[in-house]
Amino acid sequence: MSRSTVLGTLGRVPQLHLAQVNIGTLRQPIEHPLIAEFADALDPVNAAGEASPGYIWRLRDESGNATSIRIFDDPLKLLNLTVWESIEALRAFAYRGTHRDFLRRRSEWFEPDGSATAMWWIPAGTVPTAQEAARRVAFLERFGDSPHAFRLGQQHPQAVVVRTDLASPDAQMLIGALDAELLGRYPEPGSTFFTLTEGQVAPGRGGFYVAYVDGSPLGCGAYRIPAGATAEIKRMYVTPEARGMKLGAAILDTLEWAALGDGATQLVLETGVRQPEALGLYARFGFTPMPCWGEYAGVPTSVCLGKGAR
Repeated sequence: MSRSTVLGTLGRVPQLHLAQVNIGTLRQPIEHPLIAEFADALDPVNAAGEASPGYIWRLRDESGNATSIRIFDDPLKLLNLTVWESIEALRAFAYRGTHRDFLRRRSEWFEPDGSATAMWWIPAGTVPTAQEAARRVAFLERFGDSPHAFRLGQQHPQAVVVRTDLASPDAQMLIGALDAELLGRYPEPGSTFFTLTEGQVAPGRGGFYVAYVDGSPLGCGAYRIPAGATAEIKRMYVTPEARGMKLGAAILDTLEWAALGDGATQLVLETGVRQPEALGLYARFGFTPMPCWGEYAGVPTSVCLGKGAR
């Protein structure tokens, strides 16, 4: 199984599953008598979940639970990560039976201000990591509910960002639409829009990603790592009808996460002075101005930005 938003699949996504994470901060260590009833209930509650219709997978350690998995500095902060066939399947388990009864008593064992949750869609056949789950929670807290990360009860279309072959029809359609829009914004004679090659986005050296919303390709983006540990973000685009869905933020977040997985510690990109929406998005992600390099140096309409990857 692979990280769902990093490797994904090539081409369209035929089926999606729902990933869901709960993060909570215990009032006391898991061995403390105050937490004993919660700890004793983990096995039967997990067994009930696995027996529920629509259950796919859950994160677990050697004990069969996830209480020893640590990705936070606070040792009292726990993470529960599961995958389901649908929102309806998750809701049916969460609000019925044994799980419902213990959910109502959550405040007995967990701090009221230390909880967070998020849901997102992944290609069927993949599973998320604990680190990816924490990243989705951070995205939701930063950008609010969106198709990329949302809470139970929110209504959003199914969206997923997956690695895609650069030569695929979906990729070429989106690249063509991007070039047409750029030509409209920068019609000066001699305007050049730099392209990508298959080799530049080969596994381990980069990647091209397409954002699908309810099965339709509505956005794209890429990164390449020419040398060292610096990844260049390329070909960011969202179709006009999908703007306002925070899809650009979802694509950029996915690219950064994928570049980190390939060893990048620095991100750079080039955009244009006539793209205020893009400049605003990059600023929210922490990009700051830097001298333009290579083919961008001396281009009056170019703006070059950089940041540390995280």
